[in-house]
Amino acid sequence: MKDVFHDPDSTRVGFARSILESEGIACFVRNENSQVLGQTFFAMAQAQMFDPTLCIVDDRRFEEAVALLKDKLSNGPTKNGVWTCPACKETVPASFEICWNCGTTDPLLPPTTDAEGESSSPSS
Repeated sequence: MKDVFHDPDSTRVGFARSILESEGIACFVRNENSQVLGQTFFAMAQAQMFDPTLCIVDDRRFEEAVALLKDKLSNGPTKNGVWTCPACKETVPASFEICWNCGTTDPLLPPTTDAEGESSSPSS
């Protein structure tokens, strides 16, 4: 058993789990229900040891699992789950596709395809 991914956001850990399971990699989430206790219980010890952690069962597939998650979960160079808007320089959460301050689209998003099948780049 090896840890391959942890995050305080259990939905991200669940998404990572679904990625590995879709590739046939046996895995489970340790501390899956730790958030049920609430932040008051862990307020004094905000350590990663309480975060939901994705673990794989077969250690021989560790490199494969890490590579899959790196490919699927990376959304460009972010620091602490944020990106910086190129237009207004505001810090924006990585889960936002557009800047909350000025409406500029994240320049690191892949091009989208419209109804006619034509590719277009993100624009501001």
